[in-house]
This record gives sequence, C-alpha cells and structure tokens, in this order.
Amino acid sequence: MKHLVEHPRVTREYETIFILRPDLLEEDRTKVIERVQGTIEKLGGAILKTEDWGKRKLAYNIKKNSHGIYFYYQYLGFNDLVTELERNFRILEPVLKYLTIKLDEVDREARIAEAAQQVEEDKTPIIDRHREPILLNEDDDDDDDID
Repeated sequence: MKHLVEHPRVTREYETIFILRPDLLEEDRTKVIERVQGTIEKLGGAILKTEDWGKRKLAYNIKKNSHGIYFYYQYLGFNDLVTELERNFRILEPVLKYLTIKLDEVDREARIAEAAQQVEEDKTPIIDRHREPILLNEDDDDDDDID
C-alpha cells in the first residue's frame, strides 16, 4: 500500500503575457481582464504588477491576425492557479496566445511588501530617487580646451 506524503504548497512568483485579438471592443477586453484577475484572486494568488502594453505587431500571423493587444501580469500563486489560468486562456476566444514563466519560490508576505515598496518608488519623481547632483557640461564650444 502506498503512503501519500503531503507536500506543503509552495508559493511561487510567475509572469504571464497574453495577447488578445486587436479588433476586441473595450468592454470585451475588460471582461477578459476581470476574468484573469478573478481567477488569480479566487485561487489565493496575489497580483504584484500589471501592464497594458497596447496594440503591437505580431512576429507572425496568429489566427489570421497580424496585430495583437499585449498584457503583462506578475503575480504570486500556486501551481494549480497557473493550470486554471491557462485553462481559461484556452477557453477564451479573444485570447490569441499566452505564455507563463515560473520565476522563483518566494516568501509571500516579503514579496508582497517588496512589490508595494516598488510601486511607491515608481510614484516618486526620478530626481528624488537619485540624490547626487547632476553635473552639466556648460562648455559648449568644440575647441580643445588646452592652454
């Protein structure tokens, strides 16, 4: 008789990029995004970062489309979350292509705090992030300055 060894669930960090049809209406695009976010949250994931990369030319035609609308998600979750998310991508007709990359095992609370801090840093002006003075070259002539 086999003994089942219970493995602890490990939180991992993932990145997913998915491409939607370029002719998709804004309301249909919103429905897909809500479904993706809902799936991540329903299965205990935590979204760290999302980006709408907009409409871009595809390297090759996919389902007779030469362009697509790209979205990027960075999140924490378990393996079953990725399985369910990719199942949804296969079902959703507007999704042309998707790719998920497993990054690392992480400490969930520490990574969420780190992501929140990164968001705050992104909100501060770049000049405040770099406190060193910027040296300007005010000598605008092209002559060599050798005396």
